[in-house]
Amino acid sequence: MTTDSIILTSEEIAEYRDKFAGLDDALYAVKIIEASDGDLAKAVNLLAPKYNIYITKSHPILDELAQKFRHIICDETFIDDLMTGLLTVAVGSLTATGQIPQAIATPVVIYLTKKGVKTWCNSNSSNSNNQ
Repeated sequence: MTTDSIILTSEEIAEYRDKFAGLDDALYAVKIIEASDGDLAKAVNLLAPKYNIYITKSHPILDELAQKFRHIICDETFIDDLMTGLLTVAVGSLTATGQIPQAIATPVVIYLTKKGVKTWCNSNSSNSNNQ
């Protein structure tokens, strides 16, 4: 089984805390990431059930969540927002669907930032064509 585990340093966590200032649920997610020793996947696994989100164990949770919103994530505007560091705007784009809470969208956005959103979209383009 592949993992999508990304571990954030305490410095990165502090940076994300600053970037998400004013977004209470995003800050809650950052707090859970910090309590999970910076492990994004572990944090999402703790957060998801609190928001009635259940993911199959056969796929890495962050990637599976991102796949559900691929049509938004791989849009040029979303990619530009991430590439220019507008993380709160990117979180807002995901939560605007009404299908993902801010506390879950936050680690997904961090995951895509760390993975490289363009790389992620390109590497997953063949998967979306087979649906």
